[in-house]
Amino acid sequence: MTEGRPSNLRHQAILEQLFSNGQVFVHDLAEQFNVAQETIRRDLTKLESQKLLKKVHGGAVNIQSKFERDFSERAKLAADEKKAIAMKAAEFIKSGDTLLIDFGTTTMEFAQQVKNIDGLTVITNSPLIAGIVQENMTIDAILIGGQFSGSKFACLGAITLKNIGEFSADYAVIGVGAIDANKGIMNQNIDEAAVARKMMENSDKLIVLADSTKSNKHAISLVSGWENVDILVTTSKDIKITEANKKTKIIFADAEDNR
Repeated sequence: MTEGRPSNLRHQAILEQLFSNGQVFVHDLAEQFNVAQETIRRDLTKLESQKLLKKVHGGAVNIQSKFERDFSERAKLAADEKKAIAMKAAEFIKSGDTLLIDFGTTTMEFAQQVKNIDGLTVITNSPLIAGIVQENMTIDAILIGGQFSGSKFACLGAITLKNIGEFSADYAVIGVGAIDANKGIMNQNIDEAAVARKMMENSDKLIVLADSTKSNKHAISLVSGWENVDILVTTSKDIKITEANKKTKIIFADAEDNR
């Protein structure tokens, strides 16, 4: 029996089903993907080694915590807006660019868009984003190591920050937890904020992705003031950042255009 699709695509689809249903079965997956059951067992073994699931007799179960299930739910929140933002942001990217992409639900959608651009180098702390862009064989995907957070599907911490410092990119592309019109872009988690700041420091330009649920909000950790934000792509029409800031270009993405 021949394999119906590349293994990385199967892995992504298996995880999506697992996060939605809580369990998957070898027999069902083999029929769905038109592959041998042994192929599926190898897939599950590899995903288990990445601590993304737990193998059981006949299949696998979701070992993710409530916070990880919440991540899946967040991906569904404002999904049309996130796609519109991602499509608009991808217009700034051209073949040959090097990108530092932080993990997040909107940056995952951004990865879905830029995977269609040949010849990119994508550096990310998210295994999911690395898997998405590597669907295009012309893209060089570099996965940053560190302390893996299962609830974030990403690497964080001191090792991650050190590894980011070894790279230089054309663009850093990050999502944010909150946008304050006066202070800048913010995040509720200090480790996430530290990674975003480090990516910004090691890139020529910073692109920030933020749906309307993030506007005019506050969070615990300031990632950056507006003086470091080159492009803000958002679906919020009421963001009015400080008049003193002349650098940030605000791009409005209309979710209605993609329906």
